[in-house]
Amino acid sequence: MMNGHADVLLQSRLENLTFPPKTVPDGSLEATTRLEDAEDKTRDKLKDDHDATKISKMGAWEIMAMVVGFIVLNVKAVVLILIDVYHLVFPPEEKEVHGQLVLVTGSGQNLGRELALQLARMGAKLILWDYDENHNEETADMIRQIGGEAYTLTCDISDQKAVAAAATRVRRDIGHPAFVFNNAGTYEHKPFLAHSPQEVRRLVEVNLLGNIWVTREFLGHMVQHNRGHIVCISSVLGFMGRSNVVPYCASKFGVKGMTEALAEEMRMERRSGVRVTAVHPFLISNVNDVKPNLKFPWLFEILEPADAASRIIKGVRRNQEEIFLPEKLKPLMVFSKVLPRKLRRLFGDYMES
Repeated sequence: MMNGHADVLLQSRLENLTFPPKTVPDGSLEATTRLEDAEDKTRDKLKDDHDATKISKMGAWEIMAMVVGFIVLNVKAVVLILIDVYHLVFPPEEKEVHGQLVLVTGSGQNLGRELALQLARMGAKLILWDYDENHNEETADMIRQIGGEAYTLTCDISDQKAVAAAATRVRRDIGHPAFVFNNAGTYEHKPFLAHSPQEVRRLVEVNLLGNIWVTREFLGHMVQHNRGHIVCISSVLGFMGRSNVVPYCASKFGVKGMTEALAEEMRMERRSGVRVTAVHPFLISNVNDVKPNLKFPWLFEILEPADAASRIIKGVRRNQEEIFLPEKLKPLMVFSKVLPRKLRRLFGDYMES
């Protein structure tokens, strides 16, 4: 209102502004032009003075708003930190999986088998996907022997059409899974140039695209009902690059980016009931061709599949967005991201004796 009043006042002053009569000799075009220029400059100066005052007032309000916004931002940050600290001391209640349909990919062996077995012991109904039919049936038999319920499908998750066909069968014959564990993956440990094009393609198609194809098939129902949980097994090598695993690192960095972006998309779409979790293991004992030589082995635990599965399930039931295995790696990994690359290399070389 004040700015509007000032604008009206300025307009009135400009309209009422008078200048002395032009007393120039007849035919003196140059003198007439100088007088007109003087009138225009006077009007422009009044207008500029008014605009400067207006901008000054706006700048003051903007600065005040910025300061208040910064204070509110810091208060929110402190509250979030306090909530995290509280949950470290008093973990949130674990959600129920009993009676829920749970899909596990790569369920024929190792971590996938352990995830399926432990979830079955909790009363979940398992949908098992693996490209190896015999190993997958072995897992199903083990579940049935402990009184659990399991359905098997043979599927290569790197094949989008095969994933779509298997998902159609699941929805038609079994139902919509409440949890999807994207566990299937493959691994190669050798110099970058020693990877064949087929090996590189396989690593990316299984580790990254497989996660995308499977998630894409089951996310829609979760979004529609604002309920469900997508879990993707990434790696510590999805946080930091290492030699001899270049294509593998690329695929796992992709998985980390996918889960982070998907979680943000669910937040922006106000689908708080749809949770997304990325799991970053350091090393699980079934990986036989990697023998790390670590200065602090107690910090970088090599976990058995059963132990890793137990920690993953606990974190998922607590709705953690990121799970590091072992858990003590989380602050180290997060802190490493703020360091310059040369410092990260220095500390990395020190850790690897």
